[in-house]
Formats: sequence, C-alpha cells, structure tokens
Amino acid sequence: MAWLKRKDTEPETPLHQLSEEDFLTLSRISATMDALPLGVVVMSGDGSNMWSNRAADSLFTPQSDDHILFVESLDGLLREALAGAIGKTELDFGDQVVRTIEIATVTLTDGGAAAIVEDITQRLMIDRVRTDFVANISHELRTPIGAISLMAENLIAEMGKSESARLAEIILNEVTRLNETVNDLLDLARIEFDGLSKRESIHTARVIDEAVGRIRSAALAKSVMIVVEDNPDMSVIGDRAQLVSAVGNLIDNAVKYSDQGSIVKVEVRREEGRMLISVADNGPGIAPEHLGRVFERFYRVDDARSRGTGGTGLGLAIVRHIALLHGGDVSVKSEVGVGSTFTLSIPAV
Repeated sequence: MAWLKRKDTEPETPLHQLSEEDFLTLSRISATMDALPLGVVVMSGDGSNMWSNRAADSLFTPQSDDHILFVESLDGLLREALAGAIGKTELDFGDQVVRTIEIATVTLTDGGAAAIVEDITQRLMIDRVRTDFVANISHELRTPIGAISLMAENLIAEMGKSESARLAEIILNEVTRLNETVNDLLDLARIEFDGLSKRESIHTARVIDEAVGRIRSAALAKSVMIVVEDNPDMSVIGDRAQLVSAVGNLIDNAVKYSDQGSIVKVEVRREEGRMLISVADNGPGIAPEHLGRVFERFYRVDDARSRGTGGTGLGLAIVRHIALLHGGDVSVKSEVGVGSTFTLSIPAV
C-alpha cells in the first residue's frame, strides 16, 4: 500500500519493528488491497496517517492540481467519518474534461475510517447517452402517434357502428396505450436527467390533495372511492411536481387494479423523522415471488391484466426513482386475494 497523504509520513509502528507474523499479515492485506479494482483509502484513528491502494493512487497524476485537490477532499471526508459523519459524495475534477469521482466513507471498528473510491465518469456518460436517446426517440414518436390517433377518431366518427369502426376503435385504444408509454418514458428520462434540480419546502397535505385530484375522475369512472384517512400538514424538502407524480402514480396504480366499488385508502404519518405515505387497495395482490421486482422498469406481474388496465410497467419505476432522489425509498406489502399497500418514505423537515 502507498502513502497517499505525504511522502514523509511514517506508520505508527515502523515496518522493521513488526513481528514476522504481523509483517506477513500486513503483506497479504497490502497485496489484496492492491488487487482490488476500486480505490481504498484508510485513515488511522488519530488522523495522522492515511494509506491508499494502487487503484486510488492511479486515479490522478501525482502532485497534479487534481491530485492535490483529491487528497485534500479525501482527508476532509475521512476526518468527518472519524467523527461519525459517513456517507457518499460525488466530486468533479478537471475543467475541459470533467471526471466524476464517487467517495463512500465508513467508520472502522478500531476507531479509524475508510473510503471506497470509484471513477464513475464513464457510467454517468452512458447513463446520459441512454437518457438522451430515450427522450429523443420518445419526442419523435409523439408526432406519428398524434396523427394515427386523429385518423382513428375520424374513422370511428365516419363509419358509425360498422366492423371497420370497431377496428378503428381498437387502433385508437392501442395508440392511446403507446402514448401513455411514451409519456412515462419522457417523465422517467426527465427525472433521470434533471435529478433533484429544484429544492423547496413542500407541504405534504397539498401534495396529497393534488395527487388525489388528478386521479379522481379515473376513480369515479370505475366507481372506486379514494379515501384520505389521515393527512397531517408536514413539510419535506424536494421537488413538488416530482412528489405529486410519485404519489399520483401510486394512487393511479391502486385504482387500476381495484375492482368496481372498491376503496383505495391514502394515509400520511410521521415516524422517526420520516414522512410515510401509504396507499392501500383491495386488489388481487402480488405473489411473494414478484414483490422484489415490481419496481423494475417494464416489469409486470400479470401481462394480460396490465393490458386490460392500460399499465405501462413504468409507473412504479418512476416512483422509486423519485423516492431515491429525495433520500427516501418505496416499499410494498401484499397478500394475494387481499390487496397491496405501497409506502413512500421521505425525510421530513
């Protein structure tokens, strides 16, 4: 292992004073650390020494401006970890060619601290290219979708109750589904690209009221009643439009999978500094083998039922992404034949 902090820094116990067993152990640890593809940096309990493996040392040219800034940033993050403030940080280096380094710090049991260092520049670049592609292709699809919808509507109006009109109605329904998928793809691409660009104090009561208002007409069409059991006025920091979208997706999903005359319950509560929004339905429920995958993109528990409800398989993926952007998460509890409860958890102010 190398001395990343200063060339003149010496270990607390000089190598020649170590026992043979300790020296062999140190050599094995050093060889193992150098074989890791991720950078690893360790700071001693008193903060006087900082060691690094080969992957961490090779990130920047030694003594370059970026290397000096990198070491200073590491030193500060590791000292914060010694004090108990651990976490994950992304730092950008360079001017014309920007490199993004992700540093995750942990506190060690012996009182020291360690950082896992990874160059995520290429991963972010691939994500941006993918997001741009999805957004661009989705925009291009909107024009032909609109044209096909208009022609199908005209055919239905012109042909009355003929077989051709029935076929035109099928075309219109399928194009409507395609349009919903495109809109969801654009929403997901926008969320991924912009991240949490807008941060403000948001009253959760307004978020719930707006989300329920968006779905109320669809619920009435199915004779499904949306009941807000508890909606205390709490505050969170984040993007209001994204949170309304997340809650709206959960309620919309519950309405779609509920039978006529059912009740969808929405509850807001505070637990251990977090705002919890639960949406419960009396739908068919989700089998245990599917619970771990319901938040994946395009994953559908029942393809036939999804076609009937018009689901795109993207709504829950959007909810999870918004939750993660706000430092939270989303979970589900379900029982087949009884119903499902989805809970969105966000840090409260």
